[in-house]
Amino acid sequence: MSELLKRILTFGFLGALLVAGAIYFYNEGATPTLAGEITEVRTLAMDEASSVAVVNFSGTNTSDRIVFIHKRELTITDENGATHIGLPVQVSDVQNLFQYFPILGGMKDAPLLPRTEIEPGAELRGLVVGRFAMPKHELDARKSLVVKFYSDQNRSTELSEVR
Repeated sequence: MSELLKRILTFGFLGALLVAGAIYFYNEGATPTLAGEITEVRTLAMDEASSVAVVNFSGTNTSDRIVFIHKRELTITDENGATHIGLPVQVSDVQNLFQYFPILGGMKDAPLLPRTEIEPGAELRGLVVGRFAMPKHELDARKSLVVKFYSDQNRSTELSEVR
């Protein structure tokens, strides 16, 4: 192998290594992440075949970028292992829910609005409500509950209930 070819390969390898390192350090902490916990889950029967889950949560933006919450989703895994996605309840309906069903107790946290922005290091407390096509006793017997937050770029982060 000629001396020129060795130098080209050596400098090419070092250049590729520098570029890969720069990309890694530039993107470190770039994935918007909301770390936290579900603080409370309350359920309410709407009729014999449907119920709602009222989920309070708290979280912190642990990335160095703004977390944009464009959409939120509640998902449960029932006692048989099937996954169910709750229909999101609009903010105005959430307020009515608490007004007409005082058994839920106080609202405690404000409903999470679409297009919420969370600055790096900032904390957020909120409330998400989903309607499920199942009786309350089945919702209460769930194996797990997950709140998933989607950005406008369809990136997601989630919080899971600890049971």
